[in-house]
Amino acid sequence: MVQKQKSALSGAIKDLENEISSLSKERDSLKKSMEKTSSNISETRKKEAELQRLIANLEEKDSRLQEHKKELSGKSDKVSDKIAKMSKIKSEMKDI
Repeated sequence: MVQKQKSALSGAIKDLENEISSLSKERDSLKKSMEKTSSNISETRKKEAELQRLIANLEEKDSRLQEHKKELSGKSDKVSDKIAKMSKIKSEMKDI
């Protein structure tokens, strides 16, 4: 009977060792997965910061271009006014 108990305990210990080994492997796998995920998060944050910098640069450039467009529009309006005045003067001179 003592032999049966030792055998049962030995079997239970072996089962526990196998379970511990399995859990250790699973833990190691999860650690690797977490490290990879952390690395991916870090890379994503770096990319996000770079994209935010690019967006800020583009917004600044857009602002400058809008200001330049406004200036050119004003100049175009002045030229159009001069052309209209010259056309009027030319028409009046023909009438003379």
